[in-house]
Amino acid sequence: METTELKVDGMTCGSCVASVTNALKRVPGVQDVEVDLGTGIARVRGEHAAHQVPELVAALGEAGYGAGAATGAPAAHQRPAGGCGAGASAPSKARGGCCCG
Repeated sequence: METTELKVDGMTCGSCVASVTNALKRVPGVQDVEVDLGTGIARVRGEHAAHQVPELVAALGEAGYGAGAATGAPAAHQRPAGGCGAGASAPSKARGGCCCG
């Protein structure tokens, strides 16, 4: 089993962590996900996790979070400044489902 780390931008609360975890677990082949809110790092384990970075980043982008390889690569998707809920008047399940805004 392989492990890869992603730097996730825009997480500000436990709801964000849950949204990121769920988005990553929906990617085929992902077996386990650990998300650290403090560091903004998501560790993904699966059969081919190290080769799935584009799919993982895309899943996070669909959930409303910017992400990129944790090795210092720039984020592939951008999220509005201010973290989850920025610019939104109500939580949106399509944009991370975050409760803060």
